[in-house]
Amino acid sequence: MIPTSDSLTNEKYIHSGRTRDAVVFNTVKIEGYRGLHSFEMDNLGRVNLLVGKNNSGKTSVLEALHLLSYGGDITALWQLCGRRGERIGDDRDGRFSGDLEIDISHLFVGHELSIGSKFSISASNQKPEVAATFEITERPKQERGEPVPISAVEDGILRPRMQLKIVATAPTPSRAITLSPRGGINYEYVDASRRPVVVQGRRQEFVPSSHFISTDSLNGAELTRLWDRVQLTPQEALVLSALQFIDPEIQQIRSMGAARLTGDRGGFIIKRSDYRFPFPLGSLGDGAWRMLAMAIVLTQCTNGVLLIDEIDTGLHYTVMADMWKLIYNAAKQFNVQVFATTHSYDCVHSLATICQSEVTENSQVTIQRIESSRQRAIPFTEAEIKVAADRQIEVR
Repeated sequence: MIPTSDSLTNEKYIHSGRTRDAVVFNTVKIEGYRGLHSFEMDNLGRVNLLVGKNNSGKTSVLEALHLLSYGGDITALWQLCGRRGERIGDDRDGRFSGDLEIDISHLFVGHELSIGSKFSISASNQKPEVAATFEITERPKQERGEPVPISAVEDGILRPRMQLKIVATAPTPSRAITLSPRGGINYEYVDASRRPVVVQGRRQEFVPSSHFISTDSLNGAELTRLWDRVQLTPQEALVLSALQFIDPEIQQIRSMGAARLTGDRGGFIIKRSDYRFPFPLGSLGDGAWRMLAMAIVLTQCTNGVLLIDEIDTGLHYTVMADMWKLIYNAAKQFNVQVFATTHSYDCVHSLATICQSEVTENSQVTIQRIESSRQRAIPFTEAEIKVAADRQIEVR
């Protein structure tokens, strides 16, 4: 049963044979991740909009929350580094070759990979704190099976064999991943992390409690996989209503499945009331694809976290109020905590309209202003957001 309580809880639920705790963050602390030497964010609500200047760390905060929600699972690291182009090796024709690796040096302050490099993320809620620590350590000699503790020679200097040690509270166990001589992590570790395990005779799949929508949204292959869980369910109506914010004439949406092979923005067709035949959704432009991605992913984040970078990308200001209403109401229905970033004043002002019409109490909506010179985000409550919008006070 889908929880509908307005209260932010930490209850458990079962999905695909695996139990996990709902992830709800009241406070977040990040140490040493990318450009965030030390950063805290508190007074968080159900919907949280992160604002700030370019390169202030907004996207890095979303990434850190993604890693924490995944409990240190290597899949999240691969996703985040891949989106930023932080790779080593070859990626021919969009396919991973055996040589392709992610370059994790950029995850640490100073882009430096050395013994002792470390970053940590923690968050508190109504239950004990959850945390994840990522540290570069030297691989124990007895595990290497090598005569000397060396894996590579750089500038004539022998380097110790390094590993990424991940210690997390949930949902994945602590582990150590051997780095390649180039300091990267091969895709084979991602495959291993996604393999199902059998516990007491039951097959259990990894079910992430976090979904990250980048500025490029999700590609067709990712969306069609998620759509398989939505079609022919009541959640299909939510997705259709989201698309109708962009184009009221849309009557139906269907998956063609072709994007599984191409990985582009194909795979979906729509039927409009004023056209005789269906046509590709991609023909409508970026806004429709953005709304499709947000609506589908919202239905798949039950008791989890949705992270959206530059939420207003491709959307006209006239649809933003409807967008926020969709996100806020769906977040309540599926018990999702939402974190999004923006540079747009229209996006902030539209969020204020939701505070006026939908939100009543308990800091369900916040704006968190991030400044590179500050170690703590500046929070704004619903009441402050409404006042700022009414008086045109700049909060970005």
